Amino acid sequence: MAGTVSVMLTACNHTQAEPVTAQPETSTDSGVWELNANGQTDPVSSAQLYSEMRWQGGQYARNYRHQMLIGDFTCDDVVDRIAGWVDLDSPEGPQFALLFVTNHGGMAQSEIRYIPFEQSEQFALCVYDETAPPVMSWQENSTEYMAEIMGDADMCNFAIRIDDFMCDAPQFYYSEKPDENGDHWMFFRN
Repeated sequence: MAGTVSVMLTACNHTQAEPVTAQPETSTDSGVWELNANGQTDPVSSAQLYSEMRWQGGQYARNYRHQMLIGDFTCDDVVDRIAGWVDLDSPEGPQFALLFVTNHGGMAQSEIRYIPFEQSEQFALCVYDETAPPVMSWQENSTEYMAEIMGDADMCNFAIRIDDFMCDAPQFYYSEKPDENGDHWMFFRN
């Protein structure tokens, strides 16, 4: 339905307020609403996260014991959600699945990474333990750290860490500029 809708509001002092014209929200090609009625980006909801878990991680992803981080990890003042779980469905064996769901810049984005449990790989965790999955956490770094260690002072300074407490923790940082694969979450390890 095109056009605008006029709404009459009555103020608390019982005088008639000026008519307010509400603009209908526009959707993207993916069907996700870009902005809420206040012109602000909505935080990632639990429903949005679990929908992406099903879509990106498969029908059983939600059933696994999973961890969740909730906060602004993309430096845009909008709450993001990140989930992690040990995925037992892979034919290559158990892997740690890490799902990043954001509404950065008013656009829904999600990326999933699978981290294998192989000590010889740089992009891997060292130990798989059925009773104690790796622990997700986050850390805030200084601008100096981002410039010296990461090589980009403009990159968001929050790291998402995955710890198995046996080797250096893989870390992921959000970058507005995607890499050659279109990924926004950049891998880093000491």
